[in-house]
Amino acid sequence: MFILRCAAGLALAGLFVAMLGPFQGAEENLGLDDKSAHVIGFFIITACLTLLFPKLGLWRTAFVAIALGAGVEVVQGLTGRSANLYDLLADSIGVALASLTRVVVQRIRPGLVDAG
Repeated sequence: MFILRCAAGLALAGLFVAMLGPFQGAEENLGLDDKSAHVIGFFIITACLTLLFPKLGLWRTAFVAIALGAGVEVVQGLTGRSANLYDLLADSIGVALASLTRVVVQRIRPGLVDAG
């Protein structure tokens, strides 16, 4: 579990560098449009938060992930990058999909996600 949590921490750091650095439009290099990148990115962020902070629970993890998305949009707007509510909506869809995945995993393997 330690290595998985380290990987989650690195993935989270990498995603925040990508979102806050001067990399606007970089998702196109991966063959993604902007909104798909937001959905996938926040699915990963929510999954990483679940691994790093399992005791937060489902709703608090989702809230933290959406709050991070809102914060990123604010910072992007202050630094000259594009920021809009549709990005935050796409972030929220990624959070919802990850949260749904967490519920399914908990039903299939009780105790796995919240093993701390």
